[in-house]
Amino acid sequence: PAVTAACLSDNGNQVLWVIEGFEDGGDDLVSVCPWLEAEPGLVALVNTNIFSGRLLVTGDIDKGVTNGSLQYLVLNANEYPLAEKIATALGDLMVENKTLVNRSIFPVGSSELLQTKVLTLLQERGANHHCALVVEPDFRVEGRLIADFTRPDRIILGSTDLVAIVQLRDLYSPFNRQRDVVMVMSPRSAELTKYSVNAMLATRISFMNEVAEVAEYFGADIEEVRLGMGSDSRIGYEYLYPGTGFGGPNFADDVATFSKTVQEVGCEGRLLESVLNINTSQREVLFRKAWRHFEMNLKGRTFAVWGLSYKPNSEGIRNAPSIHLITLLLDQGCAVQVFDPAAMTKAKEYFGERDGLDFCENPEACLKGADALVVMTEWKTFWTPNFDLIKAELKQPVIFDGRNLYDPALMERLGITYYGIGRGAPVP
Repeated sequence: PAVTAACLSDNGNQVLWVIEGFEDGGDDLVSVCPWLEAEPGLVALVNTNIFSGRLLVTGDIDKGVTNGSLQYLVLNANEYPLAEKIATALGDLMVENKTLVNRSIFPVGSSELLQTKVLTLLQERGANHHCALVVEPDFRVEGRLIADFTRPDRIILGSTDLVAIVQLRDLYSPFNRQRDVVMVMSPRSAELTKYSVNAMLATRISFMNEVAEVAEYFGADIEEVRLGMGSDSRIGYEYLYPGTGFGGPNFADDVATFSKTVQEVGCEGRLLESVLNINTSQREVLFRKAWRHFEMNLKGRTFAVWGLSYKPNSEGIRNAPSIHLITLLLDQGCAVQVFDPAAMTKAKEYFGERDGLDFCENPEACLKGADALVVMTEWKTFWTPNFDLIKAELKQPVIFDGRNLYDPALMERLGITYYGIGRGAPVP
């Protein structure tokens, strides 16, 4: 919601950002929403527009629904009850026509249910007002949220209300100048599009992870295979990187929700089920490699882990493969020394005071006395490390690379035992 509020107000619109539980005039915005600092440039953009008076912040939902002809829902997938609460407030309090713009990812058909709730309440109180509906799937990516909002490659408007469509087209005209990126479809098609995009990307990732496993058995290099596949214009290079599985606060959950929805409507959903099963297995791929390398005896070993967040330029650890790996290692009686440029606070909150887990100040500190280095997130700071230092600090020069950052040939020349994904010996 912060990006939507900040970017719209930055273009001259008057915006009221509603944060449930926020104390007007009392709370510090960054302390209430610490995640603001994780997105480059967002705090500055928010503060600039608050200072200008174009962006106001409140915790009062009733104030929110009675102000503004456009009512944006920008909520997490698990916040549908809050969406229903807002819809109820709209139906009870709105005194003019409004447009409900849903940028949240809720199950297909949910947006229409919210609109129906509003219209029913309006009818019950005899109010002669209309609440239009627009479903606008959010395709922005963490780390570049502002750029994705202001320079979108597509804007999908799911609506059958021509007035609302024109209203949104006018609002987004500053971001739609180079070429027309607006696509109009039905609300349910827009909802299904968002789920389908995530499912397709997840399918590509799981497929590449399966190919990587095959590559190990045949002695092929998955990086060479990836380049060969991507050169086909029908395939392209996006989301063709094998690794330790996909995660994140929305992506993995969205695919799981979509798979469940497919089955609930009577479809078998075998493909999505396979995608999720492959991903579950892939989260343990480095654990299996370590288990094999250390001859099924991990107790008492120390592992250095670089990367906690589910992807670089993010502090998010929800569904992160690193968290699963660390848990497995700790359960085996291992000591784990970790570092991440952004996700340390979230990880400390998640694990608490866990015996055997040490949060280090820098990547180098993780290495001291460790039996092996495990790379879980492709932060740029990990791309070109000092390999001489790695060899000197580790008890034995072993690297488990979950993101294929390093060249196996270089590792061999340096005398480092290297395990990548789809680039080494097979793991039973």
